Amino acid sequence: MKKTLLVLTAVLLLFTFVGCDQDETVSLKSYQIMYNHISDIWAQSLSHADAEIAFYGDSRVSGAPWYEAYPTSKVVNIGIGGDKIANLIDRIEILDNLENLKTIIVSIGGNDCISSKYNAQVFTQEYEQLLTLLKDKVPNIYVNTIAGIRANIPNLKSKEIKRINTNMAQANQIIKALAEKHQVTVVDAASGMNNSDGTLKAEYASQDGVHFSQQGNEFWCELLRPIVEAQ
Repeated sequence: MKKTLLVLTAVLLLFTFVGCDQDETVSLKSYQIMYNHISDIWAQSLSHADAEIAFYGDSRVSGAPWYEAYPTSKVVNIGIGGDKIANLIDRIEILDNLENLKTIIVSIGGNDCISSKYNAQVFTQEYEQLLTLLKDKVPNIYVNTIAGIRANIPNLKSKEIKRINTNMAQANQIIKALAEKHQVTVVDAASGMNNSDGTLKAEYASQDGVHFSQQGNEFWCELLRPIVEAQ
């Protein structure tokens, strides 16, 4: 398992490098080719992983200390920086390599909400497609609501911050409605990590205002602990 985790770490670093600023570095077609190729390699590296619980999502997932938080549980981190809902759909076959997988904890949608192309209808369609696919692969599904971003972020206008947090609030209502429809459990991370205006609490935000600080990750891990330890 340790060898597998080392492979995962190396691949995750490569994913993060490729995924964060794809529009500025390579064409969309070239990025997709690289993404698919690396996903295939990563899937092979998971072929012998004995994980029973998977954390599936974007950079907030990939950056959280799941292994340290739950040292006695069989968990695997399959978060990738820059991912949107569509990316999780594209790489969902990776779950087939986790033969002992019983539970998946999903946190996705933040990058969709940050995008200037955010569309509630598209968000709903893609999130529902993701849940439908997951139900065919994993017995137990938990979905997180999306915590906001900090109220003050360098080089980001307040109007833009408000737009993003408004999108996230709307997306969370969509997530809750779809979770009820598909009978999966919602973990309302946003309600505990946000201020009343939907912004991320300062103590839970990293320096960039988007990702979680150590305290934010600790809060999230503790929120999810009853789920993880019950498996």
